[in-house]
Parts: sequence; C-alpha cells; structure tokens
Amino acid sequence: MASREEWIGRTGAEWARRGDALERLLGPAGAHGLSALAVRPGERVLDIGCGSGASTEALASAVGSGGHVTAVDVSPDLLKLARARLEGADNVTIREADAGCTELTPPADALFSRFGSMFFDDPPAAFANLHASLKPAARAVFVAWREPARNQWASVPMTFSSEGHLPAAPPSGPGPFAWASPGVFHTVLEGAGFREIHETPHEFMAEISEGDDPDPVIRAANFMLRIGPVAVRLRGAPEEAKAEAAAFLRQRLARHEQDGAVRLLASAWVIEART
Repeated sequence: MASREEWIGRTGAEWARRGDALERLLGPAGAHGLSALAVRPGERVLDIGCGSGASTEALASAVGSGGHVTAVDVSPDLLKLARARLEGADNVTIREADAGCTELTPPADALFSRFGSMFFDDPPAAFANLHASLKPAARAVFVAWREPARNQWASVPMTFSSEGHLPAAPPSGPGPFAWASPGVFHTVLEGAGFREIHETPHEFMAEISEGDDPDPVIRAANFMLRIGPVAVRLRGAPEEAKAEAAAFLRQRLARHEQDGAVRLLASAWVIEART
C-alpha cells in the first residue's frame, strides 16, 4: 500500500493525472461525510488529506468569508490541482505537510478527512496531534472504506490476484482498508482523546471509468490497471502479465456494464467524533 514517500511521489502523481475518475469514486461518500459534519458559517475547519481540493472547496463555501479552511496533504502533485481549483479563495490556506506530525494552529472548530485517515504510518501519534489541533468539543468526521468484500471496485480486480496471477498482497498496515474494522478506528480515536465516536455505513454505486474510449468496459479496466490493488502489483510486471490482467478485468467488468457505464458497489464508513 502507498507509503508517505509514494504519496509524495508516484502515487500522488498518478492520482493527480486521474482526478476526474477518482472523484467519481470518492465524491459520493465524501458528500455524505460533509453533510454529517454540517460546518457553519464562520467556523475554522481542517481538511486532512485534501487531495485535489474538492472537499476543501465545499468546506470553504460552507464557512463563508467569515470562516477559514486549512487544507493539508503531502502530495505536491495533488496540491497543485487544489491550488488551481481554489485560486482566489481568501478563506483557504493550503499546506504541503504531514498532518500527523505538523502543528496546525490556531485550533479549529471542526475536522474533515475524506479517505485520508487510513494512511498515517503512526496512527496513535497522528491522531493525538490532530486532537491537539482542535478546540474543546470540536467535531470531526472521517470517511473511510469498509472491507474489500463490500467494495467491488477493489474486490473485482483483487480476484485476479487471488486466482494466482499475481503475488499476494503485502502485510496489513496503512492503506485504503486500514479502517475497515470499527474496532480499529475506535481504539485509535479513543486513545487520542476523541469521544462520542460512532459510525454509519454508506453504500452507493460508483461509476468506474478512466479515459475516453467509447467502450465503458475498457474505460473501467483502464482505471483498475492504473489505480488500486492490481495496479500496484503490476508495477514492473512483464507485458504479458499486464495484457492478461487487462483481458481478465474486461471479462469480469462486462458483467457490470449497463446503460453505457460500469458501476460497482462501494461502501464506506462515515465516522463522527468529538474532542
């Protein structure tokens, strides 16, 4: 799974090149999380793992001219997109930093993280730092993926590995499914001082598409060959393995094509907490 160094480098660059495709996957659950946070005009908000800035833009609109959003990410490529998106927004500060170990002041009224909370190398230390960056009784919402079996965008390509085509996944650690179990994030958040922690599942159908090929199945396969579990394990693989993966994915994804698009089940936790 992507380390901090990979987000700064190759992984962040890959995500930046495919911002629209990723927004189709991440956006629906992110919108649900923003609704749960319900920021108010005039508030100060932290956006952790802001990526290309879609969530930051929504938060900045909600807090208005009297509020402020501090958006933090480690990827210079993604932050370049965020700065372009938010050019001229005088209620936003964008910082290239590791939010898990960076002092973020002044304390904020609320914290939001859309699929960024699962990637800290040292979660207890990182969330203790985030807790210290919030006012007393501040609100926090973290959006995180549930287990792969509930996320076809991950489980469909992972069958290519499970059938022996690719090496097994690396040991568990930071990654997209690090918070799939409520027991994990309850332990981390409670240890950092958060309280009133509760989670709500949010399921939706995500359109999987990358590129401009007229065939939606090819567009969906292109996405999975460039982003996600199979893409990571295909790095450096011989061309015949990549061709085999492409054929496998097209065959599986054709089952999910309807009305000109491939849509797969996605499921996320919307985790709410207070300091």
